[in-house]
Amino acid sequence: MSAAFALTAVAGFVVSLIVSWLALRAAVLDHPNARSAHERPTPRAAGLGILAGLGAGLLAAATTPLGSGELAGLLAVTGLFAALGLADDLFDLSEGLKFIVFAALCLAITLAAGPVTRLPLTLEIGLDLPLWLGVIGSALFIFTVVNAVNFMDGSDGMLAAVMAPAGVGLAVAGLVAGVTSASLIGAALAAALAGFWVFNRPPARAFAGDVGALAAGAAYAGAALAMAGNGFSGSLWLAPLFVLVFLADVLLTLLRRARHGRLRLSAHSEHAYQRLIRQGWSHGRLAQIYGGLTALIVITGLSAAQGPDGLVAVGFAVWVVILTALYWLAGRIAPGGN
Repeated sequence: MSAAFALTAVAGFVVSLIVSWLALRAAVLDHPNARSAHERPTPRAAGLGILAGLGAGLLAAATTPLGSGELAGLLAVTGLFAALGLADDLFDLSEGLKFIVFAALCLAITLAAGPVTRLPLTLEIGLDLPLWLGVIGSALFIFTVVNAVNFMDGSDGMLAAVMAPAGVGLAVAGLVAGVTSASLIGAALAAALAGFWVFNRPPARAFAGDVGALAAGAAYAGAALAMAGNGFSGSLWLAPLFVLVFLADVLLTLLRRARHGRLRLSAHSEHAYQRLIRQGWSHGRLAQIYGGLTALIVITGLSAAQGPDGLVAVGFAVWVVILTALYWLAGRIAPGGN
């Protein structure tokens, strides 16, 4: 088993590093606009390295006894998400077209991973859902996570700082839940993001673009969904917990905008990290904070999974309160918005 994970991680890192470098050389530029956190044109297709690293890592895993057919379906839909992101990076697709394709892909990855049809508090206590509601709820989870990852990829080093430890957490939790596909995807994702980080660490030489952010978000969300519907009761809560730092910033910003009468689907720059950057905080400092919080969340989540039944759900609730308080504090430090 350890050999399979080592092979997955090495292949994912090396291929991601090489392809990210090649994309950097290709120089598909991201030009700054009113919402940007950068000030000069920067190559933005390095996210192809994330997708390539994922693919290489999982292809390597498929050569081992741990490889499973479920990997192929999840990787295929992840590739389609990345293709949508690349098309948008290159051609600036219309919002309506992107939404339709995005929604269809969320449904596809839900079917590939398998929908969650039970909301457990403990192994004995939980709410059984009809299949149709489980499919809708699972697709909504995919939609929310992938969008959150994409929205939060706007600061140097941020994507890898959060999603790499989340991938490690997923790899370990998948083993606990007995879902090998989730473990292998988590390991490949963390390794691919590490290779990409070499060029995206502050000050970034290259960005992931939508192609990389959508690939990372879809890979995580699909694998987390596959884990959430299996194994111990806490696996359902671990799925969103590992990316809760991103989810909290996005969803609380949505509530903040609604409270101020700005609930529109148009792009904005009101996320906590964007307001803190305008306040003078560095990209590196923010990546360390968001990444450090994620690492701490992963550690506490995995520790709770070893404890009494239902402890993970309690830990999830505690972290919601903590991150809400931190978001409020960020709002006091950097209250502005557009």
